[in-house]
Amino acid sequence: MTDTALTHIQTRLQRVERQNHVLIALLCAAAGLATLAATKHGPTVITVDEVRAHRISLLDDGNAIVHTWRGGVSGSYFED
Repeated sequence: MTDTALTHIQTRLQRVERQNHVLIALLCAAAGLATLAATKHGPTVITVDEVRAHRISLLDDGNAIVHTWRGGVSGSYFED
């Protein structure tokens, strides 16, 4: 191979590597935006195996307490 051919191959390889870096960055940005969009449109649901609390309060849309339950000494709950 001649020096001209090697230089041409190196130039093409550098251009392809630059394009790949740009494409990878765009792919990561698109994946990030898709993740944000998917989490913002769905309802907020938390799933757990166990919840422990001394007091549970039910709130309305305006964050006002609608109802409260407190734990008793025996572990049973009763209403306030």
